[in-house]
Amino acid sequence: MEGKPLHYDGSVQQQDSTAVNSSEEPFILTDEMRRNIGSNPYEFNKE
Repeated sequence: MEGKPLHYDGSVQQQDSTAVNSSEEPFILTDEMRRNIGSNPYEFNKE
């Protein structure tokens, strides 16, 4: 079926999706990202 939508069962509309293109770009983890990941989301931010 051409043009069928993305479903939770893993079937996709196109086999070569954007995931292939994004793997070519390096992922850069910044200091701000590290602070956000490592902190408690329920704690008041005291910057």
